[in-house]
Amino acid sequence: MNLVIFKFVQLGDNVVFLPVVQTLRARFPAWRITLLTTPQEAALYAAVLPATDVLTCPQLHFNSSWQRPWELAAWWARVRSRRPDACLVSFDQGNAAHLLVRHSGARLRVGARIAHVRIGGSLTHDVKMPPDGRVASWHWEMARVLVRAHGCTDWPASPPPPDLTHLVAPHENTIGRRRVVIHAGSNQAFTRWPIERYAETAALLARDCDVTWIDRDETRGAVLPPEVRRSAPATLRELVSLLAGADLFLGNNSGPMHVANALGCAGVVVSGPTAPGWDPFWHRERWRVLRHPTLPCVPCEWKDEFRLIRDCALTHDRLACLRHWTVLAVEAACREMLSRP
Repeated sequence: MNLVIFKFVQLGDNVVFLPVVQTLRARFPAWRITLLTTPQEAALYAAVLPATDVLTCPQLHFNSSWQRPWELAAWWARVRSRRPDACLVSFDQGNAAHLLVRHSGARLRVGARIAHVRIGGSLTHDVKMPPDGRVASWHWEMARVLVRAHGCTDWPASPPPPDLTHLVAPHENTIGRRRVVIHAGSNQAFTRWPIERYAETAALLARDCDVTWIDRDETRGAVLPPEVRRSAPATLRELVSLLAGADLFLGNNSGPMHVANALGCAGVVVSGPTAPGWDPFWHRERWRVLRHPTLPCVPCEWKDEFRLIRDCALTHDRLACLRHWTVLAVEAACREMLSRP
């Protein structure tokens, strides 16, 4: 069977989707699987898919390709050349992906549609979000529907953690101070705990831990003590290897958080507007999600079906959900997680 998968999204979304591709490859080695994804995330799939079967494009550029008909036509030709028997479309794909799927020639088209998708008839099987509201579970159910249509009735009940070992560089296992990696960034400003509070927490943890601060454009201005090491991973392999050597991850809900979770690292997440469906899915006993306990607007994400949230709407007390967490409260959560076996 020829299967084409659409997953033009960012790092965290691809990490929680990776078990689908890895399990499909393991169970159906004769299938030809073609994946359409973003360039930076292609390395996630390198252990299970040859480079010739991974087609890449920046997410925003692909999503806007309908504005450039010649580009969309080129993508249509690429998809059709794979002669797909089936397509699998993640819930977060836009109109360009659904248009290509609709005209792919595939008889089986499994996935999910969010509210802004306007392409009718793109899917033969529209899979609704499962009761647990978890994105990883949703991806898994889409795959279950796909393989069931081909006679497979023993698809596992839940997704395993993704295997990232092909991206982990050898590192020395040392005994001594605990290692903490802090990722204070995220793609949207209104999902970030204040950077100065992360810097204060880093200084407190550095008194008896080896602390590494991941630099991004939005976090390079942080004032840190000299004992906090700064790192700016240039590749996905460098990021994964850094997190694989950590005893604790501290950060916002972000792509690196999902990488750390997949690796089995312990973690503390300062979560404001993000829906629980994006909480760490695996090794939950090792993770602490700090979410405001009483604020009625929390989480503001997904209050309506897939409503896109661009900023905090609580104008009288902006980002109260994040500012609720003090430096001492976050430090205490980190130390509590570090104290566990």
